[in-house]
Amino acid sequence: MQRDMGKGSSTCGIGMLRRAVLYLTRLKKKNLLLLAVMFLLISLFMGGIAVDNGIQNSVETIYQGMEGYFQVGSDNPAYQIDDSFIDQVMEEDTIVRYNATNVLYLSVPDTVLIPGRFLGSGAAEEHMTRFISNSRSNDCEYFSNKQFELIEGEPIGDAKTNTAIISDTLASLNNYTIGDTITANIVKSSLLLFDSEAEGKAYDFRIAGIYRSNYEQKVGADTAECNIEDNYIFIDSNSGKEIASYLQGNKRNTYTGVQFFLASPREIDETISRLTEKDVLEGRDIHVMNHTYEQSEEQLQTMSRLTRTYLWILGIAGTLVLFGVMQIHLRDRRREIAIFLSLGVKKSNIILQHMIENMILYMFSWIAAVAFVSTLIFAVNRILTDIQLSMTVTEACLSGLIGLFAVLTATLTSHVYIARFSPGHILSTFS
Repeated sequence: MQRDMGKGSSTCGIGMLRRAVLYLTRLKKKNLLLLAVMFLLISLFMGGIAVDNGIQNSVETIYQGMEGYFQVGSDNPAYQIDDSFIDQVMEEDTIVRYNATNVLYLSVPDTVLIPGRFLGSGAAEEHMTRFISNSRSNDCEYFSNKQFELIEGEPIGDAKTNTAIISDTLASLNNYTIGDTITANIVKSSLLLFDSEAEGKAYDFRIAGIYRSNYEQKVGADTAECNIEDNYIFIDSNSGKEIASYLQGNKRNTYTGVQFFLASPREIDETISRLTEKDVLEGRDIHVMNHTYEQSEEQLQTMSRLTRTYLWILGIAGTLVLFGVMQIHLRDRRREIAIFLSLGVKKSNIILQHMIENMILYMFSWIAAVAFVSTLIFAVNRILTDIQLSMTVTEACLSGLIGLFAVLTATLTSHVYIARFSPGHILSTFS
């Protein structure tokens, strides 16, 4: 034994490996405990990586499945929202489409509205409601955020003219169905009425769809008819900008605002910066409407930060646990160590011997952990649909290297007292 541990060639290595296997098979219970601790720690570490990957995959899924958009408006007559402005913005490659909107207030004398504060007053406002024109009704915030839901008919698109979508409540009050006509008039009370020629102008709209509100609006005694959401009427953009041109008295195709949609929410800030540098957005109000994506991403990134913190804590705590377990094992082998030292075996060879033993145990624990975690990932992914865990071969190997470093560190630190004391001192601890 002394000769084997004193040699520095391959004979020494083979002898150490033989003794390591002998020791591991001789003291099975103690080594099984160490093996179990290693297996548990490396499994928890790999599990943390799989969860973090699942979170990042969810972030990417949200990113790929959610459009971003920003909204542009203007109260300055010198910087209006018109077709020329929209064409300039649409030159950006990152923008995939737009939704131009107008908010108009028109009278519907032949339609019964849900009553508000002007009921019975005889005022024009008793029959006035809010008309909202859109290039694409599906892109209107009321519909895109699921506040309103189209339950019958079809949405309004770019090519539509003189079409409207009304609420199911308004349809029920007036016995309206798809294909019926609503007549709207410009009256003196219509906001922004600067052109007297516009007064009395009438527009007929064919009902193309019916929507339902998914929440109950609180309507008080002071709520005007035009502010009751079930009275809202959505119309096509072509009709909307014609009416707006009369209401504003300038005969131009202008809009109250416009939404610009991007395929990637992450490109909004850069797109706005480029447009700002070109002075395209000068004098106009910009609102980034990206809250859903940002909130979802922030929640997932917070979970990711917590998971990575957990991995750091687990790495440090795991090394300390291994150190403690190895200390206990080493205490039971003090007599053996003292005998080796008395026979002239180098301390470095004894430490190397114990390292080989722990590395063999760790190799088996790592293989078992990879198999266990891979099976667990497969099982969890079949149950969960919102998050898909994953772990690559590279990450499994990297986890193995990190675990190996922790094992070697714990082995070295647990053998400090061997390097410091003589055989006599070690043996004296038995008394």
